[in-house]
Amino acid sequence: MKKIHTLFYTALSLTFFLVLLLSSCDKMNDIQRDFADKEEAVYLGKVDSVKSYPGFGKVKLVWYMNADPKISKTIIYWNLRKDSIVRTFNRTALGGQRDSVVLQNLPEGSMLVEFRNVNDKGETSLFSSATITVWGANFADGLRARSVTAFDYDYLQTSYNLTLSKTTPGDSVAYSQISYTTSNNQPRVINTVRSVNDTAVVLTDFPVGGSFQFRTVFFPPQGIDTVRNEYQTFKAPDVVTDRGTKIALKGNATSRYFQMNDDLGEWNAAGDLIVYAVGAGGELTEKMRYPALAPRATFRDLFFYEGDRFIGVQTNNNLYMYTITNGVLTNILTTTLGTGFTFLKYVPGRGFFYSIAETSGEVKAWFALPNGTWLTPQSAVVGTGFNYVPYALFNFQSLMGIDATGYLWTVPVSATAAIGSKSRMGLGWNRFTKIIPVGTSLYGMQSNGDLYVYNNFDATGKYWIVN
Repeated sequence: MKKIHTLFYTALSLTFFLVLLLSSCDKMNDIQRDFADKEEAVYLGKVDSVKSYPGFGKVKLVWYMNADPKISKTIIYWNLRKDSIVRTFNRTALGGQRDSVVLQNLPEGSMLVEFRNVNDKGETSLFSSATITVWGANFADGLRARSVTAFDYDYLQTSYNLTLSKTTPGDSVAYSQISYTTSNNQPRVINTVRSVNDTAVVLTDFPVGGSFQFRTVFFPPQGIDTVRNEYQTFKAPDVVTDRGTKIALKGNATSRYFQMNDDLGEWNAAGDLIVYAVGAGGELTEKMRYPALAPRATFRDLFFYEGDRFIGVQTNNNLYMYTITNGVLTNILTTTLGTGFTFLKYVPGRGFFYSIAETSGEVKAWFALPNGTWLTPQSAVVGTGFNYVPYALFNFQSLMGIDATGYLWTVPVSATAAIGSKSRMGLGWNRFTKIIPVGTSLYGMQSNGDLYVYNNFDATGKYWIVN
């Protein structure tokens, strides 16, 4: 009986297995039937080995086309496939073939470009992609551009003489471009070739009060064209004809004049220090006098430094820092501040003073502290060729000098005493034997002692004709 039961369950299991097997076969046949009803997907050969070469607002794309003979066109997408072009493919040889295209009017920066080959039957390839870079003004602004380092407006010759910075190896500079409108209202563009040493550019027939634009054009390596930075606009100084306003006070050619905070100081031939208050219109009124404060027999030069400090150079070429105590010039230290100061020209600044060598015109800045000691380093050569008489530091921002022909030259000065390139800023100034700055006013003294004031003097934006 037990054997019969075993045979029964075995037969039942076989029957159930056969039913499952037949059911699975039916499902497999259904799946095969579904795929058999569909056509096989056909993909064309895709674009391969994409390379890109950046340009200014453009890019050149180079790739290799698959050997598939059915390819007729390539669609190139960018901007998240919102923009595209269709490139017709002309096969000229069996196997892989090089193709290329230049995409124009692209925004600066990096972006994804995608390629897809197609034909007239609607067959397509899989996508290929590449990340490209497009150059623009921001990229050019980051390159090592040339700059205009000196401006010299020549009113009589109607020219603007410029000096450009030198080019350096690896800077990719192709040329510099200057554009302006002549005094005859004619547009003019000057392209200056790349040069290491030739840095002078002359803008002829330059209009009074005119302006010019300057930019650098580069040809970076592995690019397809030049790139250029944004134009910088530079304006020539406005021409002002002004003889100045004569004031009542008479000056003295033998006196040394210097600014004392908001006042004007005069160290005269008698060794007196006279302090003048400056009126709103530039008039000078005696405010205080220190008789025989620094006798000329002892002192070769004396000038105000800062706060209540003075610098004095004695006839033995020793240099001291002084203050005035009870009407007496008092040394800050018991020792000298320096020795061997044989210079004949000194220009007081703020936190420093300049010495000017008589022959070479070498300008050296000296950094003295109010306690009568030096900074480290105590001095630095900041320029050469400053051979002008008279001379002065206007508003602690512009070192000025007058040449023998009467041109006024100005040189920008930084708070650390560094000086820039000189510019011609006026003519007729040889009528003055001294120029004396006080704040934003400039006094000019004629040989007879007559003083003329220029209130709100502008040393950088105006060209002063004073004769």
